[in-house]
Amino acid sequence: VFFTLGASLVQAAEPSFLRESIRARGMGHAFTAVANDEMVLYYNPAALRSVQYNPFEIFKINVSSNAQVNAPLIKGHGSIDPDNINYDEGGFGKIAGKKVYFESNLGFLSNVNSRFGWSIFGNTLVDVGVHNPVFPYFDALIYAQAGILTGIAWSFFDYKLDVGIGGKVVHRIGIDNEIHLTSKAIIEIADGNSDKALEEAEKLGESKTDYVPDFGLIYHFDGIHNLSPRIALSFQNIGGLDFGNAGKIPMTINTGIATESELQGIDIIMAADYHDLTNNQELASEGNTFTERNLKLGLEVGWNRIFNGHHFISFRIGRNGPYNSQGMTVNVLGLKIDFAKYSQEVGGYAGEQEDKRWSFQLGLLF
Repeated sequence: VFFTLGASLVQAAEPSFLRESIRARGMGHAFTAVANDEMVLYYNPAALRSVQYNPFEIFKINVSSNAQVNAPLIKGHGSIDPDNINYDEGGFGKIAGKKVYFESNLGFLSNVNSRFGWSIFGNTLVDVGVHNPVFPYFDALIYAQAGILTGIAWSFFDYKLDVGIGGKVVHRIGIDNEIHLTSKAIIEIADGNSDKALEEAEKLGESKTDYVPDFGLIYHFDGIHNLSPRIALSFQNIGGLDFGNAGKIPMTINTGIATESELQGIDIIMAADYHDLTNNQELASEGNTFTERNLKLGLEVGWNRIFNGHHFISFRIGRNGPYNSQGMTVNVLGLKIDFAKYSQEVGGYAGEQEDKRWSFQLGLLF
């Protein structure tokens, strides 16, 4: 018992978010100047002016986890292998100092076009840092939430400057605190079932609704053949989303640059972002203004863009701070399948503690 009490602790040091694009995760989260699909309102409302195909999202479901899974694409990718944890013999020592992560998302009946858009969503998150493998004790962010986003955008100066404003209303029930769960709850979390944990969160947490505005800018540069460079600035969650004991999402100011070109029928996007210029997420170490953790790089290659604005097939690679990412999409007759493997820094500085994760998504868009 005394030895396990000295196990390394997980710092709750990763960025808070409302909902993330799996396409963006494959590109290392370099998406501020790239967003041009049904997820645009979660990144930059000014990017509505980059939407060309007016996609209508019938539904979109996805799951993300850091559990290792023996699926062909995932091939064990993940930071935790539940099959190797012997719960009867106190096997939580194998994940002390790590995180248990599971996320599920549902989007439905959402639509964006080059002027206006809205997005309706619901999701759950279990993000638990294990502190003590013997007496279940950890820092936990566990919630279920639902909300709606909307935005509108305009162009000025002969379509060189795009300006967008948006807003979101979100209701969340959950907990962001130190908690002690029953053994059954912990085992279910490790196996990807968050029902018991959410029951405990309802007892200890809070239910609250909050709303915030967003603002974004994108400037397009002319005169560079077949590159279409642009620079973007996005003010997300102005004033911050505050759900009380259920957690907070601070305001962030993100900036990014991107180029888009076409070569023999293949579209190529290159992007770079720096997130949270004002360090409201407190990811930069004390005394520093910038951190490698907030630097994002991405590349996407796609072939044959179809009616819903996505390519028939596309591949992505990226760099999320100190870690690599990759992803792909197959898009047939509006049925879109997305996959990404990426890593999140969960330690106190870039490169300290890598948490490997994967995301899978199925959607129907027209």
